[in-house]
Amino acid sequence: MGKQKKPSINPKNLQAYERINFLHQASVLMSTIKYEPNTTTKESTEKQAKVKDWQGDPKGTLLGTSRYLNNTMKHISAKLVIRLDSHLKRMVCKRCDTTLLPSITSTHRIKSMPVTTIITTCKVCKAKKRFAFHDKDYVLFNDKAAIHDEQNDTREPSLDSNTC
Repeated sequence: MGKQKKPSINPKNLQAYERINFLHQASVLMSTIKYEPNTTTKESTEKQAKVKDWQGDPKGTLLGTSRYLNNTMKHISAKLVIRLDSHLKRMVCKRCDTTLLPSITSTHRIKSMPVTTIITTCKVCKAKKRFAFHDKDYVLFNDKAAIHDEQNDTREPSLDSNTC
């Protein structure tokens, strides 16, 4: 038989995806860390109050670091023209780049009338995301089993010692 072809993966993109994965994991970790805050000066609170509609970070959190990591993740994907996974896009606030974790940095509401809708509200900037589900059996494109089956079918099966 001919040579077995391995799926073509661009090494540059592989390193970029690994870096994006690391940045996402680090941003989720930074969103969950809490510490004992020290007393702050008046200058830092006055500076934050000048920004329009800014609620400010809760005291004792590292949400600023999390936002920086998410912003870096978006810049890397834009610079290398790589699409972020839809799950990653849904976990990051479009307005302030905060990682949206249920009951920590966001609230999730389910509205059933007239169409079932999940409303995610960022606790930092109060921005809302709405995801409407017109079909009860709705599955994201990346999660469809047919897509994964097609990718597995294109690869040639490996020859094991057990098969004839």
